[in-house]
Amino acid sequence: MAGEENGSAENNGYASWDDVYLQYDFGEPREIHSINLYRNGYENALNTFKRIKVEVSSNEDFSDANVLFGTADVEETAATKLAAQTINLTTPVTARYVRIWQKGHCIQNTNSSWKGYGNGVGLREIEVIDKLKDGETLPDAQETRNIALGKLPYVYGLDPTNIAAISDGKQDDNYAVHNSTGERRLQFEYKNRYRIHEGSSRAPIRWPA
Repeated sequence: MAGEENGSAENNGYASWDDVYLQYDFGEPREIHSINLYRNGYENALNTFKRIKVEVSSNEDFSDANVLFGTADVEETAATKLAAQTINLTTPVTARYVRIWQKGHCIQNTNSSWKGYGNGVGLREIEVIDKLKDGETLPDAQETRNIALGKLPYVYGLDPTNIAAISDGKQDDNYAVHNSTGERRLQFEYKNRYRIHEGSSRAPIRWPA
């Protein structure tokens, strides 16, 4: 959070907020070629992300900071919504640390005229792309497996019947039945990050009309 929201102040108190940052330590200097920033979004709104700055350094205190982007607002459009802000470097830089700055956001509804300022700094993913060092290789490819096998999903709606059948690895007549009408969904949590190659629903799933 960039500061305290104050509904009685201009722009929700934006003038009193701070520029805040995330800082990463790569453990050693790396040759950086590009940086991708993926931000949070809203279904019926577009954001202007305030005072974005991206800088790198060889020192933890950033006494030799090298600014790669900003300070500037980044405005989201319908075409760029949820897409990465990519900072491509014409000339790579070598650094051990990176800081990503922001001072909240301004939100504009797309289904009404409402707009306003929010103190949140929401990033879904940060990617710093570097060059492999001599002798360094990418991880070997691993065999794929079913990471949903045996896991019980969270269910939006009424409790289903026989929910374990939905991820038992069998394609038979032992199926799960959802007991809700209207909007409903299943959600799996894997507790770790995985590279997903495909998703499929091959067992019968019966949803009442």
